[in-house]
Amino acid sequence: MLIRHTLLYLPAQIVGPLFQLISVIVWTHVVDEHTLGVITLVTATHELLQIAFLAWWSQYALRFLGRYHDTGEVQRFHQTENSLLLASVLVQSLIVVAVLLLVIAPDGNAGLLVATVGYVITRTLNLYVGDRARVDHQVWVYTIQQIVGPAVGFVIGLLLIKLLGHSAEWPLAGYALAQLAAVVVVLPVIGHSRSIWAPDRAIVNHALKYGIPLIIGGAFGWVGLNASRFIVNDVLGVGATGLFAVGYGLGQRAATFAAMLVTAAAFPLAVKSMERDGSVVAMRQLADNGALLLAILVPSVAGIFILRMGFVHLLIATPFQQMTLAVLPLSTLAGGIRSVRAHFVDQAFLLHNRTGLMIVVTAIDAGVTVVLTPAFIAHWGLVGAAGATVVAAFAAAVVSFAIGLVRFDLKLPINHLAPITLATTVMMVVLSGFQEPRSLVELAGQIAAGATIYIVCIGLLYVTSLMKLFRSSRLEFEESAIIGTEKLPPSRNAHGSSQFSE
Repeated sequence: MLIRHTLLYLPAQIVGPLFQLISVIVWTHVVDEHTLGVITLVTATHELLQIAFLAWWSQYALRFLGRYHDTGEVQRFHQTENSLLLASVLVQSLIVVAVLLLVIAPDGNAGLLVATVGYVITRTLNLYVGDRARVDHQVWVYTIQQIVGPAVGFVIGLLLIKLLGHSAEWPLAGYALAQLAAVVVVLPVIGHSRSIWAPDRAIVNHALKYGIPLIIGGAFGWVGLNASRFIVNDVLGVGATGLFAVGYGLGQRAATFAAMLVTAAAFPLAVKSMERDGSVVAMRQLADNGALLLAILVPSVAGIFILRMGFVHLLIATPFQQMTLAVLPLSTLAGGIRSVRAHFVDQAFLLHNRTGLMIVVTAIDAGVTVVLTPAFIAHWGLVGAAGATVVAAFAAAVVSFAIGLVRFDLKLPINHLAPITLATTVMMVVLSGFQEPRSLVELAGQIAAGATIYIVCIGLLYVTSLMKLFRSSRLEFEESAIIGTEKLPPSRNAHGSSQFSE
């Protein structure tokens, strides 16, 4: 089931994040460091606002919406949902304007203000509708939310830059227009209420009890992920932030992209196991999720490290190349560690409704980042800022694993580590023998070669398990076909009698 659900979500998990990666690359060729710094800080600010004012509710919906469906009380949920969405976008809009004028761009014009508010509102709705679609297994709705904003918005932003200028408001406006379209097109088919303001106090209280630790933990998580950008801005200026943002953003997005190939489908399955079969079965499902996550994430991080020279020299604009080469390996490693923690170990806390424990873990990540980043910048410059995030991510992961193992009997996919490591090592040895690619075609060929080598090695190492899985799937299909045939009514002849009645 995990593999099947993962494949259904795969287009959304590839196309949307891929365009986010592409956008970071392309912006280096079409805007300057200052404009890229403004875009980076605006999007990072919205991530914090999303965590504080809506992500907690999204996590509550992921965990508990199924119960409201089962009890026939889903309309109560939808009415409360509308109230919280309205309050959220209003508060986020006011705060982002204040941050923009006081911190990011004190000289920002009206166009930048409007584009920023439009981006914040539509991105908030985009993210929430996508999470709701995962709960209801509406794969195509989730796919639209994941693809249209990053892909179509990126194209619209490029057109606006070409036609109207290189200011930061045009990329933000492009994303806002596409994100709005993505929400509007799916409204007729997603469950919702027409009541704008009708919050249910019992639901809100339950959601806050579950979600307040997520708000605090999410805020700490945001600090761990984004504090280095703001510290760089404060110490070295917005231009340095733009230089740092390319390598740092690419590394984080690449790791997240690899992780999200499997995590969109994985967590709802763990929730279903928890609700239906209890903790022991849910922990086994979580271990399976973790194994699949590692099988994707480990070779992806290794591949980025091996191919970084060709990738940066061919895709990143010359002024950004040197710093991107220095920062990219460290940021990718930090992103990989955080992805394993967030999409595997921390989910044990969510399944057991112990969201308060996430505060401990994310506070460590945030605290180490804030303390070490200025000191590391003083010694190693922008590379030091990236290095501080690796130390912080590792420290938080150690604590998270310790809590998961001791408190919730977390099952580690230890038996999968050896084949994943072996297949990744073989891939890295082969790729290290290639010369640096001189064209995008050669780069694509090396990426394809690495992926093929890894898949073949994994296939050989798991051949017995794959054969059992194939036989099991075929048997289930045949049994379902037989059952379906037995349930069919007997066909009737021209005279109206059953052909089996005689």
